[in-house]
Amino acid sequence: MSNKRNYQKGHASILFVIIVPALFGVFMLGSDGARALQQKARVMDAAEVAALAVSAHADDNQEGSTVNTAIVTDVMKAYFPSLKDGDLQNINIVRKNCEQIADCNTEGHRFFQYQVSATVKYDSWFPGNDAIAGFGDEISVAGAGTSRKYQSDAIDVMLVADFSGSMDDGWRGGSKRKYKDLVDIIEDVADELQKFNDLKIPDKINTIGIVPYSADVYRDLKGNGCANSNTYKAGEISHLETVRKCVRWRWGRCVEYRYYVDYEKTIESMYRPYEQCGYDRRLGSHDYYSLALTRDFNKFKKDINKFEPTGGTASYEGIIDGFKLLRHGKNDNRLLIILSDGQDNRDYKKHSSELINNHKMCEKIRDELERDDKEATMYLIGFDYTSGSTNIPLDNCVGKDNILYAQNKDQILNKILSLIAEEIGHLK
Repeated sequence: MSNKRNYQKGHASILFVIIVPALFGVFMLGSDGARALQQKARVMDAAEVAALAVSAHADDNQEGSTVNTAIVTDVMKAYFPSLKDGDLQNINIVRKNCEQIADCNTEGHRFFQYQVSATVKYDSWFPGNDAIAGFGDEISVAGAGTSRKYQSDAIDVMLVADFSGSMDDGWRGGSKRKYKDLVDIIEDVADELQKFNDLKIPDKINTIGIVPYSADVYRDLKGNGCANSNTYKAGEISHLETVRKCVRWRWGRCVEYRYYVDYEKTIESMYRPYEQCGYDRRLGSHDYYSLALTRDFNKFKKDINKFEPTGGTASYEGIIDGFKLLRHGKNDNRLLIILSDGQDNRDYKKHSSELINNHKMCEKIRDELERDDKEATMYLIGFDYTSGSTNIPLDNCVGKDNILYAQNKDQILNKILSLIAEEIGHLK
């Protein structure tokens, strides 16, 4: 009997030695599986948060967008602090416009959709052995998230558009002359703003205006009778304030004067009310003029289709006139978009540099537009720029984070629409 018991104990020991590793493997396999499910859930959560973050930033995502990729990477690292180089893989960000989404239609709110996906790799606890298959040395889990940005509030949009002679040229970014493509873009923007107005939300009305500029800006003043002292000749407005100084004296008398630009006085004059008096000679050398903020988008589109470009380039004139008009907007959100195809020329380049770089014109404009708890954004869209010839004063005016150098017509349109959604949208 004693030998039989010892024999049974020996069998039990052998079975124990055989079974325990298998049980341990099953336990570790289950633990690794549970961990993989947990990591999968965390990747899904991180992808959702990353999609919201990317939508909130509203970058165009052109050519993969290093900005959007950096946002996704930062979010993933916040969820997975132990990530090493190479552990985050397959980051994919897709931005879809309304026209690419089946349930985004003209009867609802326009929105942009971002889809974010990524894969996280980490070391497994139980890679497996000869007896039991495991998960391998590494486990990869993937997740995806989607967010949308809707337009849900009203905005005043002022476009400051280059209508100098170069805008009459063709370009590689569109099939028409530059100003014709620009007019088409502006019409599409007006149509999108109209869709929101058609919803008839109380006290929520989008408006749009435009200031075309060349060497000066122009007003449609025909029929606005007023005193001669308040009349602007030829409808032409120059915002530069000048002072007269004597440069040559003879026998105690000044025989030669010269006019100099007074930049400080020019800045001060920006805050004067927008003048409405004058008469019109647009059918002569210029056929475009500033349009104040309006909700009548049909008339707005009809007017801009008559515009034709000519003359030099003085961007500061357009910015000042756009500011004067945008100040009259009633909405809490204000957007001033500068559209330019190159540098200012002649003395206008010097004036822009003095006003923007040395006298902080744009900072003062932004501060004024943001009074009374308003939200204001200034943005530059440069297009058809020759390499190395960007308009540095304009870049400084809006700041490096508020610039797009567009390569084609679609980029310009999508950026303007995304700016509108960025300023007044909500995320979902």
